[in-house]
Amino acid sequence: MLAAAAIAALSALALPAGGANAQTCGTDYVIAEGDSLARIAVRVYGKTSNWTIIFYANQDRLGASSSLLVPGLAIRIPCIGVEKQAEALPAAATSEAKSTVGVASPQVVVSQQIKRIEFLTADDYAPFTGRDLLNGGMSTDIVSSAMAKLKEESGGKFDFAISWVNDWSAHLNPLLTTRAFDMGFPWAKPACENFTDLDTNAKFRCQKFFFSVPVFEELTLFFVRPDSPFTYESDAEFVGKTLCRPAGYTTFELDSDGRNWVKDNKITLARPQGVDDCFRMLLDGEVDAVSINELTGRASLARLGIAKQVRVIEKPLAVISLHVIVAKAHPNSRTLLYYVNSAIEKLKTTGEFDQIVEKHLQEFWDAQAEQERVPAAAVPAASGAEPDPSAATATAKTTTAETPPLAGTAE
Repeated sequence: MLAAAAIAALSALALPAGGANAQTCGTDYVIAEGDSLARIAVRVYGKTSNWTIIFYANQDRLGASSSLLVPGLAIRIPCIGVEKQAEALPAAATSEAKSTVGVASPQVVVSQQIKRIEFLTADDYAPFTGRDLLNGGMSTDIVSSAMAKLKEESGGKFDFAISWVNDWSAHLNPLLTTRAFDMGFPWAKPACENFTDLDTNAKFRCQKFFFSVPVFEELTLFFVRPDSPFTYESDAEFVGKTLCRPAGYTTFELDSDGRNWVKDNKITLARPQGVDDCFRMLLDGEVDAVSINELTGRASLARLGIAKQVRVIEKPLAVISLHVIVAKAHPNSRTLLYYVNSAIEKLKTTGEFDQIVEKHLQEFWDAQAEQERVPAAAVPAASGAEPDPSAATATAKTTTAETPPLAGTAE
């Protein structure tokens, strides 16, 4: 989880007091003393709320210091809803982020015992998974590209398949624990190091599964009605309120950092079938807020045509990291994890990983920009089903301090 002080700092992001008056997209930007992602976003996009666009495009560069902006670090400034500018990147732009590109990675040893991996995922988790998305979504694209690279390297001695079962609540148990499928994605890792503080579902995940290297890090935010008094200046605002999170989605970040909202019944939790249902309940006044990861939430708003009828609280509840998982009881669990981690590392070494992430985020944010130009629509009638699976950063200071490991939820 993000450190408490860092999370608190996110709610106090200010407009620029000076410095550069303009920054173009499609280029890299070198962080200066006193910078924040919100300040950069308002210069590039005209509003502070787009700081998350910059964050998501720079996870490889921000790394473990994602709650800090270090002066001298070059970050990408993506374009949304416009043609990318053909300006040359600054000389110092990509030396750190691309230092491993072109470096040969070790050959993955393919076991004679494992000739095929059966992966499991589901639809309706935009932009990560969905058969209606480009290449099945970002997570699907990463997994399939990594495995295709492994298949090619093995000379065809290894193969894989991705199956879609649209009941996320059945994935962990029984489909993965009984080894009906070998591995599943994308799933979030709880703070297993704080095991005694976790709820039953989170403990089950820590006890029963191994997690791959992180595939993506995402924000959990609150979505409320425009006239809602919520600002999320403190956790106390939501005590006694009704929050919505779809069935099958984990809830451990609602209990993290000592909140214990669910464990101690401090809130009422509505659990409809899908994300769209949560937003229908919000507009109907049946719940006070929807708590879900930002990208999936915004995708639902765009799908329903209600982006202008819902307010997003920019301060994150949590940062979540998404993974490929395998049951510890699987007889080849360690080997499967070695395959996936090694193949993903190969994608990162060649630069393909960054290209896949940027491609999907570009498409996602372009769709959101297009939605903002469309007049608000009436909310469609109820029905539907969906699933679940980082942060603006504090003002830049010359420091090498790192934040604690990130963890969160997803489904």
